[in-house]
Amino acid sequence: MISDPAAPRAATAHRPTDIGIEGVRGAAALFVGLSHLFYVNIATPALHLPALLRNLEAGHGGVLVFFVLSGYVISWTNTKACTPAAARSYVQRRSVRLVPIYMAAMLLTLVAIRVSGLAETSRVIIGSFLCLQNFNGYFGFSLNPPRANVPLWSLNFEVLYYGLFVILWRYRPSLGWVFLPTLAAGILGWFAPQIMPLFISSYACGWLFWASGWWLARQPILGEPRASTPLASWLLLVFASHHINGVVRVMNVFHLYSDDSGMVSIGDLGLIPSILLVLGAVTHRRLPHRGAIEATAWALCIVPISGMIWTHRLFSNAGWVVGAATTLLAVLLLPWRSTQWLRPFAWFGGISYAFYVVHYPLLYLVRSAPFPTSTWEGFAERSVVWVALAIGLSWLLEKRFQPWIKGRLMHSDKPST
Repeated sequence: MISDPAAPRAATAHRPTDIGIEGVRGAAALFVGLSHLFYVNIATPALHLPALLRNLEAGHGGVLVFFVLSGYVISWTNTKACTPAAARSYVQRRSVRLVPIYMAAMLLTLVAIRVSGLAETSRVIIGSFLCLQNFNGYFGFSLNPPRANVPLWSLNFEVLYYGLFVILWRYRPSLGWVFLPTLAAGILGWFAPQIMPLFISSYACGWLFWASGWWLARQPILGEPRASTPLASWLLLVFASHHINGVVRVMNVFHLYSDDSGMVSIGDLGLIPSILLVLGAVTHRRLPHRGAIEATAWALCIVPISGMIWTHRLFSNAGWVVGAATTLLAVLLLPWRSTQWLRPFAWFGGISYAFYVVHYPLLYLVRSAPFPTSTWEGFAERSVVWVALAIGLSWLLEKRFQPWIKGRLMHSDKPST
């Protein structure tokens, strides 16, 4: 029994749940769920939610946490030589892990489209079943995800990165080849979208997050137990960074704007330091230049907040207020080094993939329930029903449906990663 839930567990044929990783995954899923419940407010659009409540979310930040987590876990669990047989096994395991639940989510999406009366083209539906959906389009060819399940855009990114991982696995390129071309594409997408298509730039910037997880998995695990870390403070910095968007704030000071930088952009890169601090702590990986990474994570929140206070602009944006309050809370919690709070998040992390792909259409279905449409009572009732349905269906898909499908397709008792 491991007393520290953030401590890594040894890989075995029956790999146990890593409470630290699953806890972070659960927190990221919560960030996303709160975004669509509060900020998008699908369940009760007739009710005007207060701005501060709407901003108690970090949906985009949560997606970027998923990207880094995915890069880490895929790299950590595929360390043998990349032979043709190993690559085929990898593709099979990824497909069995993701496709059955994804197909179930798409069927639920079709139901939500029908019940909500949303008009969708056959191109959108077919493209989403094939996981080709992308808000940025392909050289002008639009293929958005269905409006009843817009979070599916990130699954399109993930599938691409799963394929690119095989190249990393097979050829083990230097860090320069992994990061510099994609960083250049992201910069061009911000400053010269007429040269660099936004969908390529967005893929490139998302890859910087995914490959950061790959890079972390290459670092050695610390041989001796390390002093406890302020994990809660660092996770709060992820939440705060989502709102403060420090890189964009700094660039805007120098009048470096972008009209449309895509779904993921270089402006999001300010989240990488805080995410790496969180994952470095729960995986017990050695984090090179950790002091500089930590200083950067804090500076990208504190410096822009200080500027907002100095120019009397902080209270002009509810998101900035939430970001500033979260940063202050992160500072106050620095002495708190407990990791026991990860355990309930870890349970949620174990069903987070299914939750991610089904929670959004369920919001549309709950909106059609016979509850008041413009009152706080109606919002509370819809929220309770949505939470129960989302968690219940996610548990069934993750703990019953997917293992049942896997047992018939893979004829093996080894867990998929």
